[in-house]
Amino acid sequence: MKKSYLFSAFAAGMVMLSACSSNEDFSNGSDAAGAQQQIVLQVANDGSTRAGRPLYGSEAKQSIENVKVVIVDANNKIAYTKDVADWNTTSTDYSTGGHGKEYTITIADDDKLPAGTYTVYAYGYHTGSDYTSTNNTNLALGETFDANSTLTIKDGVMGEEIFAGDLSLTVKDGIGFKTPVVINRQVAGTFGYFEQVPYIAGATKLQLVASTRNTTLVLGGYNSFDLTGNGTGNDGHVNYVVNGADAANDKVIYTINLADWFGTIQDANNDGIIDADTWTIPAAYTGKANFKTGSVFGGEFLIPFAKVDGKNTFELQLLDANNTVLRTWTVKLPTTDSQAAAHTLYTWDGTAFTPTADVQDNANVYSVLRNHLYGIGERSLDNPENPDQPKPNPDPTPDNPEPLVKKQQLTLRVNDNWEVLHKMEIEEKEN
Repeated sequence: MKKSYLFSAFAAGMVMLSACSSNEDFSNGSDAAGAQQQIVLQVANDGSTRAGRPLYGSEAKQSIENVKVVIVDANNKIAYTKDVADWNTTSTDYSTGGHGKEYTITIADDDKLPAGTYTVYAYGYHTGSDYTSTNNTNLALGETFDANSTLTIKDGVMGEEIFAGDLSLTVKDGIGFKTPVVINRQVAGTFGYFEQVPYIAGATKLQLVASTRNTTLVLGGYNSFDLTGNGTGNDGHVNYVVNGADAANDKVIYTINLADWFGTIQDANNDGIIDADTWTIPAAYTGKANFKTGSVFGGEFLIPFAKVDGKNTFELQLLDANNTVLRTWTVKLPTTDSQAAAHTLYTWDGTAFTPTADVQDNANVYSVLRNHLYGIGERSLDNPENPDQPKPNPDPTPDNPEPLVKKQQLTLRVNDNWEVLHKMEIEEKEN
């Protein structure tokens, strides 16, 4: 299956959008006037056309180009499907909550839903996706739908951003409805923003290594809540979900090549830190992301994974050209982090999401969870204007690298807020 057709099978039985209409309604099988039932898709979009946006910081945003809706009846039989393609041009701006774009769907008269109970599933994904569907390969009307959609990721890709959610719906004859369906991010994220990189002769790169890494993403057990804060203020609406499976052999999450940032790697003034005299923003970031002089950055979306007992979840390593580890830092959860408190963890066991009550992760060994962002350093904007300028106190848009020399309607809304932003700590290990 070509990667540009992640949900190619989803096209079966779908009614494609008409270019001449952007606001349409559907009703529930009754022809009574005013019995309208509306699906309004709401999605924030930054206009990117790559398969999966890069992760540059903790900013609430995303760049999906397609939204797909599947409605199933009480027997999980598909009653309706809809594909919203080319989201950037078919949707219109809206201002509620600042989340960007919306589109109102129609079910044509011949396809109206009869009275009954239904579940609405919705997915937001990228054109040219690196995921491949492994179930729900026939979405024709009347086919059985699996509530837990499984996707595999292209080899070498960590976890491309994708959104999903569901809603239980009761349709009554002659009565309309207007209620939101919220879809949220299904992957985790991690980034490292560093400065004062220690100089060790022969050092060429930094890399983040995990205790494990998954290659299958399971879309199910959703948190279909309209999050209002980006990583904060979501108390009572935070879920702790590991929706990944199938471990990979390669555990490296991201690699930062020091020469890309510093040019010549040297310490002419003998202060133990790589000189920033020839520092520059790498070409891959030019015009897209701005960084403080002398800093380096790495970040990836990744498929969530459960902790491995006895192994540090993340370690940052400084290596030479032969991959010899010259220095290591443990990436720790702060003692005040929400994962350090008792919580219920939902883990995909191959057939269902199984809850485990009263889980408490520790500083070194913790699970990486869906829609949680694990950041080292502070970076609230992808492209801050003047990261070298002094910041106000308090700083509404912090951009602070971590020094490495220290130890330590039926409305469908794509919500680009992270549930939790984990501000990680680092601690140097003795090699």
